[in-house]
Amino acid sequence: MAMGCAMILVACENQIANEAATDVAADVTKEKELMDVTFSVMNFEQTLIQMGVSANTRAALAGNATHLKVALFIGDTKRYEFAQTSEDEGFGTITAQVVPEDYNLVVIASKAEMTIESPTNIHPTGDKLNDTFYYYGALTKATLEGGSVPVSLSRAVARFDFRTDAKPTEVKKIALELTGGSTTFNAVTGLGAGSTTSTSTISLSSLAANANIYCGMYTFLPAADNAVSVKVTVYDADEKVVKTHTFTGVQMKPGYITNCSGNFFQIDGSWTITIGDVSWPANIEVPYDLSSL
Repeated sequence: MAMGCAMILVACENQIANEAATDVAADVTKEKELMDVTFSVMNFEQTLIQMGVSANTRAALAGNATHLKVALFIGDTKRYEFAQTSEDEGFGTITAQVVPEDYNLVVIASKAEMTIESPTNIHPTGDKLNDTFYYYGALTKATLEGGSVPVSLSRAVARFDFRTDAKPTEVKKIALELTGGSTTFNAVTGLGAGSTTSTSTISLSSLAANANIYCGMYTFLPAADNAVSVKVTVYDADEKVVKTHTFTGVQMKPGYITNCSGNFFQIDGSWTITIGDVSWPANIEVPYDLSSL
């Protein structure tokens, strides 16, 4: 009986040793399969309305994004993720080791850190969305074996720009509340995932008395041509509302800036909303009568 127990113990030890050896062999095999590949974000498309350019323009990554992530998926399973910030040397070029297989590639560049849960669920890591660019597509084993993957990005967000006439002295803060956009991005469709309400609050305390207000916010749009509503509220130093108004039916489009400007504080003020890009089928002008506010 003692002899039998000894044989069982030896057999168990051999089994454990064999399993460990198999695991090590598998790890060694994976290491041998790993190969170097370089992802290079060459440029991206942006709409430079603020610079007076009225068409999509190719631009460099530097200066327009501070965070970069490259993620490789098989289905919804993330196999690899590599990240850089603008403080890293060689920002925009990521060299990594991966097992050459067929993947779906997601690349996100933004002025804020983004979290890539899956190709259909990408959102800000913090609580605020900023200018964001993306790429999504199939990445074949043959391409990886070539060792180089050049990537061009397109803008993922739309921007609502708000400009007013001279603010009253008592105005110290402004809040924009946008309903109909999204803070989650679906890279497969290139659109927002779902619809929500987002708020951006900006302090105006350092703004000179009677200065014009210029601010805005980014959003992902759930449709290619989308109408949102934007509630604008301005406050005094005691957090009391000085004035508020909700703009409804505001037209927005992914990759474009919707410019809103007018006499917000005048009793008989008028307001105009335009899509500032000649690629839009036609400029949209929506007058608002604020005389009753």
